[in-house]
Amino acid sequence: MNTIYSNKINLFTKNWLSLLINIEKKSKHIVFAYKFAIKLKKIIIMKPSHIEHIGIAVKNLEESIKFYEHILGLKCYAIEEVKEQKVKTAFFKVGQTKIELLESTDAEGPIGKFIEKKGEGIHHIAFAVDNLEGALKKAELKGIQLIDKTPRKGAEGLDIAFLHPKSTCGVLTELCEDKNK
Repeated sequence: MNTIYSNKINLFTKNWLSLLINIEKKSKHIVFAYKFAIKLKKIIIMKPSHIEHIGIAVKNLEESIKFYEHILGLKCYAIEEVKEQKVKTAFFKVGQTKIELLESTDAEGPIGKFIEKKGEGIHHIAFAVDNLEGALKKAELKGIQLIDKTPRKGAEGLDIAFLHPKSTCGVLTELCEDKNK
């Protein structure tokens, strides 16, 4: 009886030891995968070359242009309507950075809704990047919420895409690529 009891304990012990060794092996893999994932989070997925522009939502483009020209002494170098985005834009340059004034052409467009909800003011910041499509794919893989999964045409012929403010510290972020450069 003692031998039977001893055999059962040995079998039980061997099974548990085997299970514990497997758990330990798996946990090492889990720890490695976790550490690798942490390192991946630290990998920079895009490196903007510069701030492309700062977008400012305005109710009246003509009145806003007067302020930027007469008070700040800047020169409006382009006015353009982007029908797909229901917006009319005016551009100024300050050093290498542009200021883009945005007037809604439709109250139901993104700028019209923004002004209705938050009033006039800074709408977004835009960064110039190379390989916009690649940057979007990598951003999505890292959990960044995209407004645009693929680039679309924006003002000045740039390819653009927006990242959702929920993923960008509360700031609507635009990525731009100039395929002509």
